[in-house]
Amino acid sequence: ITSSHTHSGPDVCEFFKDEISKECVEYIRDAALKVSERVSTLDKELRDSVIKISKNYVSDLSFNRRLVMKDGPMRMNWEGVDPDTVLKAAGPIDPDLFVISIYDTSGKIIALMVNFTLHPAILVGQDWLWSKDYVNYLNNYLKDRLGHEIVVFFANGAEGNINHINYQDRNQERGFNEARRIGESLGKYVIEAIDSAEKIENANLKCLSAVINLPLRNISEEEVDKAKKLIEERGDYIPSLLDGVPDEVYAREIIKLSKIKDKYVETQIHAVRIGDNVIATLPGEVFVEFGLRIKKESPFKNTLVFGLANDCVGYIPTSEAFDEGGYEIKTATSSKLDRNAGNILASEVVKL
Repeated sequence: ITSSHTHSGPDVCEFFKDEISKECVEYIRDAALKVSERVSTLDKELRDSVIKISKNYVSDLSFNRRLVMKDGPMRMNWEGVDPDTVLKAAGPIDPDLFVISIYDTSGKIIALMVNFTLHPAILVGQDWLWSKDYVNYLNNYLKDRLGHEIVVFFANGAEGNINHINYQDRNQERGFNEARRIGESLGKYVIEAIDSAEKIENANLKCLSAVINLPLRNISEEEVDKAKKLIEERGDYIPSLLDGVPDEVYAREIIKLSKIKDKYVETQIHAVRIGDNVIATLPGEVFVEFGLRIKKESPFKNTLVFGLANDCVGYIPTSEAFDEGGYEIKTATSSKLDRNAGNILASEVVKL
């Protein structure tokens, strides 16, 4: 079970607060019931199909959002940095676009599975509207061209440090027009990929899953004392930010996490094989470097990485990122794992 993820939706997570609102609890419960009831009837709709896979490379829509500045510090690309002050992006992107297309026996497409690595954080709650962000425009573009009855499933990759912001483009927009541009541009790449799709021979499905433990971060007494002092100084007021999280929230998060006695988080990973292709799942917002490592070490012809799958353990940065600093490293419910968690996760996925 994987989420396409959006920054423009109801707050249904336990991040940055002590409890989920009653309305969100009911929303989650109702959504789960609708899905589970529908899944229980699907075996009656099974039919012969042909499954194909295709791949494209997309290098102009996604960017590593961590920037190394010429004067040394790490900055995020949403901070409005002067391009002339940037030394380089701190890491790579994953340009792989995979499309698994499913056809009925007459050759008509009935479903698409699209896998691409890009944070859907263009809108960030614009006008307080709920939206699937660029994924919505991707879906609409594909349905307009292939038929509105097809199912389009989107799975993100290891997108923990990847977004849409090109720091070198001073005129880049932020809003629905930009979400449309990126979604439809990605849709064009999907259509282009479908034209070269290859049938998956011996497309028997095989699946393995494993439960693994990822180490939690140690929180020092010094961090807790600093957090308490900040709360005392600033009181209950918490400012609102378009991107990122204010220091007042981090202070409360540190105190909350310091009370957890567990040393590990238990989570789940999967490997799903379709012929000579495999889907590897990651339980959170994993840095792109780990997704690329998994693909490099995989013995299969094509390796698709699905992030935000089965669980939500928060950001999983590289060990180097802990030394560099930046948004994703700041201790909170959304970033609570030890610096070794990413390597442990990648190794366990490759082993599976």
